[in-house]
Amino acid sequence: MKFLLEMPGDHLAARRHAAETLLGEFLGLPLEIRVGSADRWRLCDSAANAELILPDCFFAGTRGRWLEPASLPQLPLARWYSEAELPEARHLDGGLPVLAGTPNAAGCWWLQEGRSAYLGLDLFGSAFFCLSRYEEQALEERDGHERFPASASLALRAGLLERPLLDEYLAVLCAALLRLWPGLSLPWTRGQLRFTCDIDHPYEGGSKRLSLLVRALVGDLLLRRRPQGMLARLGRVWRARRGDYTRDPNNTFDWLMQCCEAQGAQATFYIIAGHSGGAIDGCYSLDEPFLQDLLRRIHQRGHAIGLHGSYNSFRDAAVLRQERQALEAACRTAGFRAEVRAVRQHYLRWDSARTPALMEQSGFACDSTGGYADHIGFRYGTGRGFRLWDWGSGRPLALREQPLIAMEWSAIGPQYMNLGRSVAALQRLQRLKETCLRFGGDFTLLWHNSEIRSDWDRQALTALLDEDAGSPDLEQVACERYPAEAAQ
Repeated sequence: MKFLLEMPGDHLAARRHAAETLLGEFLGLPLEIRVGSADRWRLCDSAANAELILPDCFFAGTRGRWLEPASLPQLPLARWYSEAELPEARHLDGGLPVLAGTPNAAGCWWLQEGRSAYLGLDLFGSAFFCLSRYEEQALEERDGHERFPASASLALRAGLLERPLLDEYLAVLCAALLRLWPGLSLPWTRGQLRFTCDIDHPYEGGSKRLSLLVRALVGDLLLRRRPQGMLARLGRVWRARRGDYTRDPNNTFDWLMQCCEAQGAQATFYIIAGHSGGAIDGCYSLDEPFLQDLLRRIHQRGHAIGLHGSYNSFRDAAVLRQERQALEAACRTAGFRAEVRAVRQHYLRWDSARTPALMEQSGFACDSTGGYADHIGFRYGTGRGFRLWDWGSGRPLALREQPLIAMEWSAIGPQYMNLGRSVAALQRLQRLKETCLRFGGDFTLLWHNSEIRSDWDRQALTALLDEDAGSPDLEQVACERYPAEAAQ
């Protein structure tokens, strides 16, 4: 069965990108798109046996104020309590927040009359808002690393950042489609876990820099009051400078790979290959024996290697290209060939207007920078991979985004969520993982090799990597509800 989607005639490329992502990429529906009514979206099958009407609210609301703060969804968001109208619509408890949409004249968010139905959610406008990071173009807030912070986002201000809102909308769309086309086959499966590691510090900095060693020794003696720790550190540095890193606390790579292998998962290790930002890009070099051996071990054990773009590379295609080529050359020196197509930016630095196009120009196929440093959750409203939007050309790129859902330091770091190494932090991460996987997204987790420092770290990471088997059937889970506290 082929579907026809009619849409208003403005912002055609943006509208098409949203529709092709939701209907074509996420649901796999054969689709033809054309311009139709000026004030609505209309989805029907090729024989016009049934139709679904949706309002055009987001794009209509931006007319005359495109990319202005006034065009953003206003708080508080309306909520649709779907139980009475469309009980099989699957979403978290507490009602479904509405980024863009409106009930019909009778006040109904869902109304079906025969083979024609009205759904009051502007799913396609909402999808473009989430996937393009529209608000990051409309707002000027940036932190000290020039990053758009979670604290400025609509999702966090509305208490929705830990909800996969776009994936919830997709589940509602599935319920609506099954009402109108009961025999339709929809690909609804449980997501998968993706473990990633950013190698900022493959070993203690004091092994290479005297200033860092002195600072650490002073901390051991005066701040932590652990003279034995100071002596142990000196012993580790003495060994490391002779090529023995077996006792270095940052050398957790074999343990990390073993944990992933026990779950049948492939890890991706993002490695810094340049120093455009100076000392902030770490103190290691790809040609040193420890790094050469590490590259070989990662490759031989079947894990993936990606580039951790240096601090200033997020706005420089030439630097990104040079670093990708340097990492590929280091792999060849280590005895194997690897085409480095995956990238994540150091410090999660990201410019939505420029970075995606620069990455594509530099030869990358997939980015996984797409999370916030200051809070875990869904920056793009989804855990699914998708093609990134390029604001410069006004078109989607071939470059794909695999959103980063959680970084360990975002949860435990005192400058961020400040949950510490606690039961509460692990519960929050586990809840986020389960919510992400249940709604069909991939839970992409970042844990630094240098942050495996305690029993809590090992137990927490082991628990998060323990992915439940099985893929629920859409109709079996259609009426499930998940605790509202998962969204808090």
